[in-house]
Amino acid sequence: MADTVPLPATDVADTGDGPPVLFSHGTLLDRTMFLPQTEALAGSYRTIAWTSRAGTTRYGTERSLDDLVTDTLVIADDAGVGRFVLAGMSVGGFMAVELALRYPERVAGLVLMATQSAAYTAQQRQEFGALLEPLDTEGPIPESVIDAFRPVIFGERALAERPELVERWTTAWRGRPARSLYGEYRSWIDKPDRTADLARISVPTLVLHGEDDNGIALEHARTMHAHLPDSTYAPITGAGHLLTEEQPEAVTAALTDWLRTAHPWEGPA
Repeated sequence: MADTVPLPATDVADTGDGPPVLFSHGTLLDRTMFLPQTEALAGSYRTIAWTSRAGTTRYGTERSLDDLVTDTLVIADDAGVGRFVLAGMSVGGFMAVELALRYPERVAGLVLMATQSAAYTAQQRQEFGALLEPLDTEGPIPESVIDAFRPVIFGERALAERPELVERWTTAWRGRPARSLYGEYRSWIDKPDRTADLARISVPTLVLHGEDDNGIALEHARTMHAHLPDSTYAPITGAGHLLTEEQPEAVTAALTDWLRTAHPWEGPA
């Protein structure tokens, strides 16, 4: 089995000029999953996308969503950004909801991608635990775990028609330390159910979800949309969990239209 590759100390891409939009990625991914969107927005917005602890030398130190909330605020503060639109995918969305509830003065708007407000069920915790608890160890991510996550991260269309996309990510997974995935898993597996709390989030919110998502069911997007006071629901046809790269044009169009029409920065601070 291949050795793990060296990880950077930090990995932040800060591009463009204008109202700030921050991007937080999901498990087994990194900031590059948002490149189609950040490149398209850079002419009108300041986009800040970063790779979480799992993809840096701090891997394995994340143990809760609170850790990821703190990291997000540090990145915003270091960039001199006060209020921002926060776009979170999967665990990035879990974190975004937590941040919006705890620090509403910092959030001008939310984009919740391929995520859920509900807690994981006992069965889901058991299944994830059986797969991922053994990863608190030295060495790379096992091939068996990569095989298990391939149909979770990628939709059926991507698996059939986008072999280069699948290979790029699975090659990266083979080079990651097992403990980096363990830390990611520990940060979200015990997340609370925030569905009832969504009523407290008054900022404009875009709910984006791939219709073929095998990682988080589409029904979770509908539930969040129903409970958020000011939300726009945009299902993405032909996309799985990695919707930003599986259907980049559709995701970028939905995000661009929402930013233009929702005017998130014009709300009360």
